[in-house]
Amino acid sequence: MSKTRQSSALKFPCRGPLAGAIATILIGGLLGGPQALAQERASTEDEPTADQAQTLDTIVVTGSRIRREAGFDGPAPMSTIDAAAITASGHTQITDVVNQLPGFAITQTGQTSNQYEVGNPGINALDLRGMGVQRTLTLVDSRRQVPSIPGTSGVDLSMIPSSLVERVEVITGGASALYGADAVNGVANFILKRDFDGLEANIRYGNSSRFDMPSTTADVLFGKNFADNRGNFTLFGFAERTSGEVSGQDRPWTAGGMPLYERANAGDRRVITEGNRNFYNSPNAQVVLGNCNSSNWMNCLYTFDANGQLRRPQLGPGGLVNLNPGALNTGNALLQQGRTDGGEYGAYYDNWMLSVPSDRQTVRSTVNFDFNEHARFFANLTYSQSQTQTRNRELAAYGSGYEESVPYDSPFITQDMIDANGGAFTDNISFARHFDNDFGLRRTDYERKLLQVVTGLEGDFELFSRNWNYSGYVSYGRSEERSRSLNAAALPRFYAGLNSTADANGNAVCNGSWVWSDVLNDWDWAAPMAGCVAINPFAQLTPEMVKWLSYDTDWSKTQMTQKVASAYASGGLFDLPGGEAQLVVGMEYRSESNNVGVSPQFNANHALFDPSLGYTATPLIGEYSVKEAFGEIHLPLISGAPGAERLSLDLAGRVSDYNLSGRTTTTKVGLEWAPIEDLTLRGTYGKAIRAPNIGEMFTAGVVSGAWLYDPCNDYSLANSTGNTQYTAANCAQIAPSDTATYWQWLDVIYSGNTELGPETAKTTTFGAVFRPRFINNLVISADYYKIDLRNVIAGLAPQTILQRCVDLASMDNQFCGLVTRNATGDLVDVSVQQLNLAQSLARGVDINATWFTQLPRGHRLSLDLNLGRNLERIDIADAANPDDVWNNLEIFGTPQWKGSLRTGLSHEKYSVYWTLRGYSKMRASEYATYETYERPWSGSMFYNDIYASYQLTPKVSVSAGMNNMFDRSPPRIPGAEAGGSNFNQGIAGTSSGLYDVIGRTFHLSLNFKL
Repeated sequence: MSKTRQSSALKFPCRGPLAGAIATILIGGLLGGPQALAQERASTEDEPTADQAQTLDTIVVTGSRIRREAGFDGPAPMSTIDAAAITASGHTQITDVVNQLPGFAITQTGQTSNQYEVGNPGINALDLRGMGVQRTLTLVDSRRQVPSIPGTSGVDLSMIPSSLVERVEVITGGASALYGADAVNGVANFILKRDFDGLEANIRYGNSSRFDMPSTTADVLFGKNFADNRGNFTLFGFAERTSGEVSGQDRPWTAGGMPLYERANAGDRRVITEGNRNFYNSPNAQVVLGNCNSSNWMNCLYTFDANGQLRRPQLGPGGLVNLNPGALNTGNALLQQGRTDGGEYGAYYDNWMLSVPSDRQTVRSTVNFDFNEHARFFANLTYSQSQTQTRNRELAAYGSGYEESVPYDSPFITQDMIDANGGAFTDNISFARHFDNDFGLRRTDYERKLLQVVTGLEGDFELFSRNWNYSGYVSYGRSEERSRSLNAAALPRFYAGLNSTADANGNAVCNGSWVWSDVLNDWDWAAPMAGCVAINPFAQLTPEMVKWLSYDTDWSKTQMTQKVASAYASGGLFDLPGGEAQLVVGMEYRSESNNVGVSPQFNANHALFDPSLGYTATPLIGEYSVKEAFGEIHLPLISGAPGAERLSLDLAGRVSDYNLSGRTTTTKVGLEWAPIEDLTLRGTYGKAIRAPNIGEMFTAGVVSGAWLYDPCNDYSLANSTGNTQYTAANCAQIAPSDTATYWQWLDVIYSGNTELGPETAKTTTFGAVFRPRFINNLVISADYYKIDLRNVIAGLAPQTILQRCVDLASMDNQFCGLVTRNATGDLVDVSVQQLNLAQSLARGVDINATWFTQLPRGHRLSLDLNLGRNLERIDIADAANPDDVWNNLEIFGTPQWKGSLRTGLSHEKYSVYWTLRGYSKMRASEYATYETYERPWSGSMFYNDIYASYQLTPKVSVSAGMNNMFDRSPPRIPGAEAGGSNFNQGIAGTSSGLYDVIGRTFHLSLNFKL
């Protein structure tokens, strides 16, 4: 994709007063420090004070490039996870550690990104405040990392082993002014180990208590100082294999029938029924034969043996368990919604993978060298790769009729079927079944690679007799993803094979069909597909049938490249009553490109394209660049005065010029006031404008299909918990001719949207930090946050688009414009693209507390509390309907309370940690209340984790841990039994479940130090 506009602002190379100042500062620092820029101070002034004695190893706390004390200081709230907490968690995926912080919604982890149709299986990404991965910026050593999710800034943290992380710093509130517009919700900064001298190795084994999820991990950290300790070389290597495949059948909470909300009559409260197994979850075809109705459906339900012999089905002890069988008003409705409680029927989650098996390998090397006190060279190279695969059900029929049926004159209809029907068939025969046993499962392989090279200089110098520091770096990153599908099913071939007839010799063959011709403007007869094999769904598929239906794809390859050049300088300006005013000025250039490939079999412009597969996609090449100037000033107004032990003001701003979407400005103001030594009050306000990214504007064109339901079908109108007061009237206006069918296979058309406008975010935080002098080592903080997004860039799931079209007061809305219906009101297809939606709002409070005390004989007792309280989480999709609010608070994935308490007892020889994690009650829908539901809430959930380590010798230690120690299962509330995922939550996208679906796990480790 060519660049569409050449920017006229922020030209590079650097020009102008700001650029000149930065250049002078950086060059002066490199060429001689104080002598090049200012006169030397007197020798008495050269002696550093405690505050001035900062080396180049001083930590610049995330949220500011001004050097200041780490911890709770600063106007913006920050949470920190140190190496001890990371180790005690027992997780090798750093995402699993960070997601325990209350501010993060669980989006994509090894337990939640396991379905290929959800996208990016195996990727671990962060979502602060549950408002989208694309609004949470992930940094590594305070520098940008190349994205791994095509078209976004989403970073795959599975490429960063937890054993490599020194600490994690998370900040919210005005972060966009400091780091860029994609930090709307905040920043997660991963500080990695460096400057290591020696050799350290770890070997780890982990598994579930059911021994079906083994993982082995090994890592080595080697470092060596050289040149009289002026330089250091550090090398880290990591390898992990998680080989177990845990599916729905392997856990009792997903292996049995699922819980459902039901009611016998329209005015009754909905109750939970257990053990539900759908008729379509059977390896044998289910058909309805004869003249029956809702009062005696089970007299007409039949199934088949593997060889196609008609027989009666083996139901569970409850028979037909639907509380309202009268709602099953057609045979197709019985096949789609009919349920029993056992027998020969499988469970809903059969062959769902609860965890993604994966292999990971990482190598990272760093080199640091001090030329002098004014210049330190740093460089690092990271190479990571991972291999992941998913397995899932690929071929099934749900009794929807239409193409998913057998012709009434098919040669596969037996005399037994005709007899059971009471005579010859006059309509096509609908059926329901899965083909897991004879067709098999689909497997999708993913291979990912990441290469990142960073090099730069940093140092200290004097400018106008004041201490300054600088840092500049260039970075090149490239991530690559390859994927392929094995044993996939081509649905057009399936439908063509079902349309069977007999040839002159009585053999079953594929029949032609009537199709609409735009050329003739009339129906035209089309011959069957070349090579078509007639399909008999009433018996086990033959090898010839499987061969016709199945296909493998070649590898598709997607590559993302990022180039960054960034530099800033920071130092003192002048003295104020509270101390020295400090300034940061900097510039950054960034370019990113995406080359999103597709499998040749799906690419209409490729020689291997096969239209019979029913999936069309086009490659996408997109790129953008941005030039940015940023600044920050810290003004300590008062210090040591009555009622103002400390009072400071922070201002920050960033001007960004995108080559595609123009110029944006981001600002932030922060205030910190300590009326007494024990108490600090702080607050920030920021405004950010985020331009649409590559993936939002230029999504590769894809035409695929999905099983969807029309919100206007009879069952949905009567039972859906999400219907509004407008749904029934709008459906009456549409008046679709088919209201009996539930599941329908519809075309879904994905495309980009170049008409997208930027979104605007206003972020507010204020809170307090309490350090009571009368309780040593206690620090408590509480911070309120509010993030208000307007003109939100977001995409909705196809089913959500269908629902929102009819849920609003008027169907003259942007969602109905994405839905195509035919002349009789029935669905044809759904278009999916990014839209500018009205508003997304998140409000809450974060509470953090740390305390430790020294005990006799060298023991130390510590407590760490992280607690989050969500006050509001709403989305408004349509600005023309501001009263149509999606309230996500306390819906699965967004609890009102989320927190963890870690208690530790440590000694130089051993340590023991206990972590209590918990979530408050949640429910499936805001409409689920005690007035209409017998048991709408899941109840609070707590998990217990333990960890212990022991130092065998000065160089050898062992450790062990257990997560979910009491093997807590997910709540038996509909929607929570498989983790509580809420894939259509609001306009932020996918929100995955909080509840553990694996159960108890344990790990053992051995550590060596030389």
